[in-house]
Amino acid sequence: MAKEQALPDTPLSPDTLNVVLRDFYQNGATIVRNVLSRKECERIITRLDEIFAEPYFLQMRNVKDSRQNGKAPIVIHRLFECDLMFRDLLVREPIISIAETVLGEHCHCIAQGCILNREDLGINRFHVDDGIEFPVAPEMERHDPRLRMPVLRMSVQIALTDQDDIKHGPSQFVPSSHYSGRQPNDPEHPIFDGNEPISLLMKAGDLYLLNGQTWHRGAPNRTDRVRYLFHQVYGQRFVAQRFWPYLNYRMPDYVLEGADERLLRVLGKHPEMAYG
Repeated sequence: MAKEQALPDTPLSPDTLNVVLRDFYQNGATIVRNVLSRKECERIITRLDEIFAEPYFLQMRNVKDSRQNGKAPIVIHRLFECDLMFRDLLVREPIISIAETVLGEHCHCIAQGCILNREDLGINRFHVDDGIEFPVAPEMERHDPRLRMPVLRMSVQIALTDQDDIKHGPSQFVPSSHYSGRQPNDPEHPIFDGNEPISLLMKAGDLYLLNGQTWHRGAPNRTDRVRYLFHQVYGQRFVAQRFWPYLNYRMPDYVLEGADERLLRVLGKHPEMAYG
């Protein structure tokens, strides 16, 4: 059997990057194909399954008032702590150069994890991440489409399994809804400016860029095959990192071992600036 070749770890060409970012800025989400190989995705899934099988996650099923309601957890945070394979994905091309182009050369990781979408549980209601950053007044319909809406943080969502059919629970988004300045007008069937939800159909190794202010969700998974969606979120220099438990979090020393200056910056090493 021929050995699978690793996909190029290189930035996008300027012309390709311009097309990708034009779509991203206009619609709030866009797909980039063939970033990871299928073998890489399989290796990541194997490691994720090992992590989900650890006692911490098994105990979460029995925690009272858990968000899982007695079901197996579907979210892992801080994967860069678990394996250097995950840490190094933070500076994988073309991901990191896209993030630096959108968010600036001092951008950093604010979150990294994985979200599962199972037949019995998923994040299936349309939402924005955290709160509305640029709310409009009640009498306003939306933000002016002539604006390029600021991007303070951007999610990179990597398909580890094929999610190229609606039955497998692909991500969905409402185009240009980051211009709404509001929460989704319907958590199940939102419409903005005449745009209905679109499915982000991807093969393993594809990814999509997401402005967290865009209305989005994982469509309900109608099969017994788990959808694995790896995510890493980058923020501008001033955006705080979201490493739970937040107040007393300390990055382990081993995460920093062998990291070059670019990776150290992505993990949070910055020169002194306006707020320290």
